[in-house]
Amino acid sequence: MRRKQHKARLLGKIALASVGLLALLGSQAGARPKAPAPQRPNFLIIVADDLGYSDVGSFGSEIRTPNLDRLAQSGVRLANFHTYAACSPTRAALLTGASPHNAGFGTMAGDWTPQTEGKRGYEAILTYRVATIADILGRAGYRTMLSGKWDMGGVRDPAYRPAARGFQQHFALIQGAGSHFDNKGVFPDIPTVNYVENDQDILPPADFYSSRTFTDKMIGYLGQGDQNKPFFAMLNFTAPHWPLQAPDQDIARQRGRYANGYEAIHAARLARQRRMGLVSRSQAAAPFDKDWPSWRDLPPDLRQLEARRMEIYAAMVSNMDQQIGRVIASLKAKGQLDNTVIIFMSDNGADGGNPLDFGGADWYRWAEKERDMRFDQMGRRGSHVWYGPQWAHVSNTPFRLGKGFATEGGTRVPFIVAGPGISGRNALSGAFTQVLDIVPTVLDYAGIPSPNGKFEGRPIERLEGTSLKPLLANPTMPALHSADSFFGWELWARRAGRQGDWKIVWQNPPWGPKERWALFNVAKDPAEQHDLSESHPDVARGMIARWDEWARQQGVVPIPYFPSDWSNVRTHFGWRPPHEKKFQVRSGINQTLQPKASTKLD
Repeated sequence: MRRKQHKARLLGKIALASVGLLALLGSQAGARPKAPAPQRPNFLIIVADDLGYSDVGSFGSEIRTPNLDRLAQSGVRLANFHTYAACSPTRAALLTGASPHNAGFGTMAGDWTPQTEGKRGYEAILTYRVATIADILGRAGYRTMLSGKWDMGGVRDPAYRPAARGFQQHFALIQGAGSHFDNKGVFPDIPTVNYVENDQDILPPADFYSSRTFTDKMIGYLGQGDQNKPFFAMLNFTAPHWPLQAPDQDIARQRGRYANGYEAIHAARLARQRRMGLVSRSQAAAPFDKDWPSWRDLPPDLRQLEARRMEIYAAMVSNMDQQIGRVIASLKAKGQLDNTVIIFMSDNGADGGNPLDFGGADWYRWAEKERDMRFDQMGRRGSHVWYGPQWAHVSNTPFRLGKGFATEGGTRVPFIVAGPGISGRNALSGAFTQVLDIVPTVLDYAGIPSPNGKFEGRPIERLEGTSLKPLLANPTMPALHSADSFFGWELWARRAGRQGDWKIVWQNPPWGPKERWALFNVAKDPAEQHDLSESHPDVARGMIARWDEWARQQGVVPIPYFPSDWSNVRTHFGWRPPHEKKFQVRSGINQTLQPKASTKLD
């Protein structure tokens, strides 16, 4: 009896165990396999330096940029994308999503006035009131890397260099400009510039050329580290910022292309822009400034000099495009291209100025002594070349003025984006967008929440932009920002404000009316030719009040006038390369070829 009871209990336990095992097996067999976590996208942001709106093929240029053109064909061009008027303010906004004044770049280093020196917002370094996108993504598991221009501070204090601002790997030019072939500076008071690699001061390699070396470093960084982690990369070219320099073979490819002069190239670019839909048939382009000579007014030697300057500029743009093609090919070879959002943009409009004008005759004498200014050496190692106001006007087709100004020519730049989640092929959007929108866009695609005013326990400025993701998914959207949104600009006392299609601009004379704002409808008049402030006084007053309120919120320090020669180009058409039989230095400026308000060289 006991045996039978024991056997029954034993069989019962076995049966229960079998039922439990079958239940377990059944639950495993019937369960759906766990879906893999969605792969977070990579990001590659490519920034050109002082590149004009029309300087790449997909925005109307004759310069060959096949790699950027293919990128545009596979993605979206933003035809109404805006930066700030100069490099440091734009780069601060691009890195942080905070306005330049909130990030510390209400002015450029060395440009303080008695009103701004020592004031909050005018530190001319990327302050710790902001966190960078590299900080945020790095904490979220991204590999972060930068190659190229930094210009955010750190010449003396390492706390403001890339390593301290979230970039795990970097090769960086700390200052804003330097020779493209070595570490020589561009000003007599900055004879050399600083390079750092992974927080170590270094000299550039012997075979250094900025665009190629920056690209070499970036390709190397992309292949290092944990390849299972997504990456955030910034490739910051210093092309085509002065001094204009390029490899001989790239310059040779441009020979003769600009012999027909400014007006012919400008007209051809404008015609291409109309065919592309970048400029409507009803919209006029800004005319050339009458204070500068036309091509037909130039003597033969100056035509040859001007054509060579533009050949070198075009060579720099072409070489940069070649390097971009190398990075894209590297991503494709690694199987990473399809999961990488690629953004290409310029930091501001093209620059018609000449750095030597900041120091007048003394700086010209320095350049002619310390740099090789001969015509036959233009564009080579040791040379110092700029290309002047008329070619800058061509680069900024169809807009008015360029770098340093709050006009469309100074702040509207080419923008191309392609990658996962980017809708359409060769799509074109005319919606107003701005550089402050980039950080929210990256965070949106990465699925990372906004810091919301605090990062790692410290308060930071809040993001001021709007994610581009809805627009990039549907480029036909008429607008990204609300009709009531107001956007402001201020640098060197030049300022602007925009709401919807209306824009107010304050420029110091001779570029604007004395001591008053001008009003434009930039939807109908993007070239800013027709001041409507008298015919629409209520609109003007309302816009000015909005700008004043914006300025108070941003901490803008009023400056009645900034005494700078920025883009004044006092000497451009009077200078000739020394030590040449064909090109002789002229004493002073040819009075028939100078702007009305210019002064002679000593």
